[in-house]
Amino acid sequence: MEQNIEPKIEPKIESPIEPKVEPEKKASKNTLIFVIIGVVILLILFGVWYFISQKSAAPLVVPQAVAPTTSTAPSPTSSAVTTPPAPKEDSISSINQELNSLELGDLNKEFQTIDSDLNSL
Repeated sequence: MEQNIEPKIEPKIESPIEPKVEPEKKASKNTLIFVIIGVVILLILFGVWYFISQKSAAPLVVPQAVAPTTSTAPSPTSSAVTTPPAPKEDSISSINQELNSLELGDLNKEFQTIDSDLNSL
């Protein structure tokens, strides 16, 4: 009688593969993340400081009133609105007086010129 000698192979059930993260690599990743976040926060703070310092360092420019020039015929490039010199005070009466002294020109004439230009196209 012959005996068949074959080794019995039992199938092994493998557990799902779980990634093994070594504690040193995990700690180094956390450190890297904290360093990046810290650098970003520092850059934001520097940007805010720079913006505030530039805003406060900018000189305040006050426009000077220019006396209007008199001409015989208005040129097409000049505006029809002339502004009188700015008053020294900001009271309601001085503001109203300045508004009433504005010369707006003849708006109907201006629009007729624009209409004729558009019609010529």
